[in-house]
Amino acid sequence: MWHAILTSVSLTAAAIALYLATGKALAARREPAVPLKVAASSLFLAGVIFLLATPAVYRAVDTASGAPHLSALLANTVGLLCVGHAHLMSVLWHPEHRTGGALRRTVRVWAPFYAATIVAMTVLYARADLSGEARPLLLAPDYVHAPDVVAFHLVYFAMLAAIVTTTVRRCRALLAPQGPRLTPELRRCVVEFALAVALDMAYVVCVLAAMIGAAGGQRLDSVAEAAWLTTAVSGLVANYSLVRLSFLARRQERRDYQALRPLWQTVVRADPQLVLAPGLLWGGWDTRIALSRRLVEIRDGARSLSPWMNSAPARAVDQLARRGFVGFDVVAAQAAATLLYAADARGRGLPPADTDMLLGALPGEDVPAAAERDHLVLVARHLGHPVVIEALVRARRMTAVSEVRG
Repeated sequence: MWHAILTSVSLTAAAIALYLATGKALAARREPAVPLKVAASSLFLAGVIFLLATPAVYRAVDTASGAPHLSALLANTVGLLCVGHAHLMSVLWHPEHRTGGALRRTVRVWAPFYAATIVAMTVLYARADLSGEARPLLLAPDYVHAPDVVAFHLVYFAMLAAIVTTTVRRCRALLAPQGPRLTPELRRCVVEFALAVALDMAYVVCVLAAMIGAAGGQRLDSVAEAAWLTTAVSGLVANYSLVRLSFLARRQERRDYQALRPLWQTVVRADPQLVLAPGLLWGGWDTRIALSRRLVEIRDGARSLSPWMNSAPARAVDQLARRGFVGFDVVAAQAAATLLYAADARGRGLPPADTDMLLGALPGEDVPAAAERDHLVLVARHLGHPVVIEALVRARRMTAVSEVRG
């Protein structure tokens, strides 16, 4: 019964981890960022640990290789690499360590320790006398009287404790008052990540308890078997915090995509050919691509309206702001009023603006590329603002007076 539960839990968790790893790998292929690659690799390793913690898979690996408890060596090695990925992620989170140089230095310093630990475990496994029945997941308690098996586990425990301690300390440094400024979502993610990594020590506690119990004649086999899941659960929980950040980013992208719709309709209505042909991944499936396309189409649409961009709407917004109107962003309101005026003029077939009334550049056009998305969302939200509506009325009045005088 216990093995049936262990098998179902392990296989379910493996499927989840590998599914998330595939999603991260696809995201990393579209956007080759190091954190995405590390997260994808970490999730894949967590899935492998879950598979190896399945009694049937454990036994099948041993049978196929002809080496008893080979799965124990493989799972501990993969577990070490999985925690190592968490170590790298804690380095990448620090703003000053996001360069390739910082990552390479960390790998250069720690790689010899990882390599030495894996080599030592392999040698001790090869030296150990593992005669007798090889029961899945019970290497530690079944061979507690074999010095090489005990040394095998102690070497793993020592390296695991060193990595966990270093990673948790890095996370604490990120959360310290004198540390870098993090968003509330990222702070929560770092806390969850640190707790998940610390959970790896539960594996050490469980295995040690099973070994001590077996040495004293008290069998704690279920504890030893469950210990295999703690490292994988730790990896899955740690990566859940990363995946949650991705979900939050995806949700924000979807919100911005919908918020930009009125602005997109305003600037492309006069020229539907500006709408890009839909791609294979366009739509709700890939919000980042859909959002990028919408931003490109808005920029192109605004550029096509430039001959009709009269300076009167921007001046009207500025006058209203000077008269004490509050609760709006002046630049976003100016851009919204300008685009609405230009789209209406072009839609009614009016001639382009006179040279003396032509606006040189759309307000907010000089915002940095990193802030363009937020700016355009703000412009879209100002399209129906009372100040923008009043500014359009004033602008049309000013234009009519100017035409009469002309």
